Amino acid sequence: MVMEIRACLLLSLCCLFLFLLSLSCPEYQKQAFLQFKSSVLANIAPSLNSSDYSHKFQSWNSSSDCCGWDFVECSTDHTSNNSTSRVVTILYLRELFWDLSPQPRVESSMLAPFFHIRSMKEIHILHNIEGEILGDGLANLGNLVRLGMHENNLSGSIPPQLFH
Repeated sequence: MVMEIRACLLLSLCCLFLFLLSLSCPEYQKQAFLQFKSSVLANIAPSLNSSDYSHKFQSWNSSSDCCGWDFVECSTDHTSNNSTSRVVTILYLRELFWDLSPQPRVESSMLAPFFHIRSMKEIHILHNIEGEILGDGLANLGNLVRLGMHENNLSGSIPPQLFH
């Protein structure tokens, strides 16, 4: 009887663990955000007062769910067979640098990791992005319905595939 109870508890814990994992963002999405964070910290943060900047990515760490991170919103993935899985759908980079002085400039190429997150419906990359618009990357985002890009210093064109 005791063995049956232990087996039942173990099975219940395993099921709970698998269910909680399905509520987290996919690992490849988390890795895309962590790659962006690493690029920002390596290329921008050294020129800033680290105490002013260190709090920006405090919630972005490999041991937590990216759906709970600052600047990120998730929703249920209705395209998969598993209706409880969560995916990143909105990215708010507009608030990342606005309160810093001097305001850093972010190379548009640093945004490349986000272009593999096809579930993205909104991207707000306002203020301080400069360089070439990464049209091929934006074209990968077939679910994108809102793209906020004002107050940047970008060149190039937005791919026509976004206007479907």
